[in-house]
Amino acid sequence: MGITKQYLRYVPWKNFNIVCHPDCNVVFVTLNGISDRYVAVGACENVIIWDLRLEKLVMTIEDEDMKNNTSKKISVVKLATTSEGKHIAVGYSDGLVNTFNLATGEIIGTFQGHRSAITALTYDTHGHMLASGSKDTEAVIWDVIAEKGLHRLSGHKGVVTGVQFINKHNLVMTSSKDTYIKFWDLTTGHCFKTLAGHITEVWTLSILRDDDFVVAGSNDAELRTWKISKMNEEESEIKMSELLTSDNLLDFASSIKCEKSGSLMREGPGRVVSSATDNTNHVLCVHGHGKLLELFIFSGDGEALERLRNRQRKFRKKASKRNENNDEDTAFLNEKNPALQDVVRRLPPILTDYKIRSADLVVNQTHVKVVVSMADNTLAFYSLSLGDSKEVKLIRKISLHGHRSNVRVISFSSDNLAMFTGGSESIKMWSRKTLNCIRTVEISSAVQCLCVLPGDRHILAGLEDGKLLVIDIAAGDIIESISAHQKDLKSIYMLPDELGCVTGGGDSTVKLWQLELVTLPGTDRKVLSLLHLKTLELDENVQCARVSPDNKLLAVALLDNTVKIFFMDTFKHFIDLYGHTLPVNDMDISYDSSIIITASADKTIRIWGLDYGDCHRRLTTESTLTSIKFIPMTHQFFTTDKNGNIKHWDADVFERVLTLQGHRGECRNMSVSGNGYYVVSCGQDNVIRLYEKTEEPLVLEDEREEERAQEDDKELATGEETNVYGGPSVLALPTKKTISSEKAAELLLECLNVIKEYKDNLLESENKGVDKPTLPIIMTAFNVKTTDDYLLEIIKRIRSSELEEVLLLMPFSSVCYFMEALIPLLNHMHHGIEPVVRSLIFLVQTLHKPISSVNDMLPILRQLNVLATKKTNEFRDLVGENLHSLMFINNSQEEEELVFNITQKVQKKRKRQKQKLLKSVIVNI
Repeated sequence: MGITKQYLRYVPWKNFNIVCHPDCNVVFVTLNGISDRYVAVGACENVIIWDLRLEKLVMTIEDEDMKNNTSKKISVVKLATTSEGKHIAVGYSDGLVNTFNLATGEIIGTFQGHRSAITALTYDTHGHMLASGSKDTEAVIWDVIAEKGLHRLSGHKGVVTGVQFINKHNLVMTSSKDTYIKFWDLTTGHCFKTLAGHITEVWTLSILRDDDFVVAGSNDAELRTWKISKMNEEESEIKMSELLTSDNLLDFASSIKCEKSGSLMREGPGRVVSSATDNTNHVLCVHGHGKLLELFIFSGDGEALERLRNRQRKFRKKASKRNENNDEDTAFLNEKNPALQDVVRRLPPILTDYKIRSADLVVNQTHVKVVVSMADNTLAFYSLSLGDSKEVKLIRKISLHGHRSNVRVISFSSDNLAMFTGGSESIKMWSRKTLNCIRTVEISSAVQCLCVLPGDRHILAGLEDGKLLVIDIAAGDIIESISAHQKDLKSIYMLPDELGCVTGGGDSTVKLWQLELVTLPGTDRKVLSLLHLKTLELDENVQCARVSPDNKLLAVALLDNTVKIFFMDTFKHFIDLYGHTLPVNDMDISYDSSIIITASADKTIRIWGLDYGDCHRRLTTESTLTSIKFIPMTHQFFTTDKNGNIKHWDADVFERVLTLQGHRGECRNMSVSGNGYYVVSCGQDNVIRLYEKTEEPLVLEDEREEERAQEDDKELATGEETNVYGGPSVLALPTKKTISSEKAAELLLECLNVIKEYKDNLLESENKGVDKPTLPIIMTAFNVKTTDDYLLEIIKRIRSSELEEVLLLMPFSSVCYFMEALIPLLNHMHHGIEPVVRSLIFLVQTLHKPISSVNDMLPILRQLNVLATKKTNEFRDLVGENLHSLMFINNSQEEEELVFNITQKVQKKRKRQKQKLLKSVIVNI
């Protein structure tokens, strides 16, 4: 069957308008060796990096799979960087964690172990391990180098709000909404200590001053602080003896001692929202739901001891004057350990213009630099001194690159080179090529509709208070404000002759206006204005108004669910369109004035004929429709709905062509360029999405098949739980079962079946004395010549973080054959030895009982044990030799550079001495 109709595909191109997303934190990153200039923030599914000095967007980090996936709507909710700043970890709202290289923007690893949104994310000091916490009440420790999960920390009964490494003691701390703070051993993955110092949810957790202090924030103004120290052997022996002799359950003797140091009182009201520390972990910043950001600096032991002695000296002077001395005073004067007030010093607080969402800071020798992301889509950059100065300096503020509130309306210019957006506080003009904001016009009320006038030099804006604004784009000024309607102005539409416009408002009227030039009083300057010609009185409030391209008919959608059509010249009633059960939110008329399409809140699209007013077809959608637009010179159109979807339809065949990647939340408006090559949309997630028409053909049957495949991929074929044959009933792996792990398991099972079948055919041909059978087609496709290379290639293709889940999905008979097939792989030295040995160890640990119960597997296990030990030692020796060789080469290069630099300095010094001597000789002569 041939292709009956072919379309061209629209694809997501770029996003803009987001400076910083309120649901994601902000972090400093290192680019080009600079650590206090660039910050990374979340922007829906992408991560964007801002240059604070130039107020410029320098990089966008995006996952190609998320960009091309139209059914998955996730957003970035958590960011974390390594101490060196070379890598960034990104946590998403579906529990996925990705790591990226900041220099290239390429993805390094993918970790899937959570079932819900990421709430906490942090690296260890060296950047080798990553800890993630989620709303599913669990935390997972990941090995970033090996790209695998190490431990799943299960024990909290509430959302995990904080995860921190204590590198000095090889521990991890987690905090949760269940009011507890837990200590976990990284070696065993078990919890050995729980702090129950809070009576409400614990919202933040920070480690300060070389892993010595723990600071946790709760629902009150108190930041509770604990001091961590290593338990000495004498105290450990005493606690162990108490544990053995006591009938009650005491706190088990652990490797660390955690003592309550006191509390830091915040000045801001309400609960703690978030906290952050610098790379040295000496400065802490915390904030609540308000505009106040508070900073605390944790001093070293020497400075804290000096403060204690100063306090004791002052107290001794006061006590000598009072001639009073009690036991408490004597104990304080004999105190040798600094208290919390000696260790912690307050820095000047920062008061912002709007509510704070998150903050991050970097510290140099004399100053603290703080970046703050606010709820109004702005970034502020502050600097304050580490000394006694109370001055807080605002260095930069990034605000012009986005609206302060949600964008409600959007429109293209006539030349398709610019876009105009309107929010509740301003109207902005954007360049389509660079996506930079060119003009910003502040307004007094929220914009309801926009209309670009011919020539692209003026725009008309309808406001919520019924005013009609005439705006000069070049000057960025409001020329005139006209009280067009008594209530909100909901619709502006340009007449086809481009000499006037019609407006519809909530006061049940439609007005006809004519464009004219008026002379300003006292000057010769002429400006654009509007002259009111006629008014059409109606019985219901107007939702929207449209004029047919032939300038003969006026269509008005009313609040009573009907669309009334009038003659344009006389405003006489022509016909009514009945059928919708809820009001029509938007409508459009085709270029040939033959059909009109209406989008209603009743989740239906109706296609009507303008000759008799008959309904050609009724199309049903899943959500309330918000806007509808024809593609110029075609009968194809786009719709947006409250599910965030943007759909492409064909009014001739009455079918949906394509569903584009939509918004997170409601999609409010959309505009199609005059040439039909671009579509732009705005939504509740405060991002403006631009789509581009490509030359890629699209066939409806293929598109429907692909959508069905995506729907099937949403559900796991083997269920959510992992069943282990003959193994433990509950296996808490760090990873979770995913669609990709199921596909990888299918690929591995297919590989084993192909190998088994090929070996059987090979053995049969040898017995019969005939030629060897040809290689299977799939082995030829993988460009391998032997079955061992084929199996090794499949193992390498399995994602490292999903290897355990893939092995558990295999049936037991295939596991036995797989382990037998690993013997020839271990007989040869190759770079894929690590996943092979990992697979072997995991299978033996997990399925030891059923494997050891099979008699035929015992000699195979012995052989695998010998080979795995031998090859692992050989590979380890090879890696060690290469490492030390590289270290030797590096040291040699450093020595050569040092000698070269010294030689250059000596030569320069001698040259300066010669020039100085020559000058002195010339002067003496």
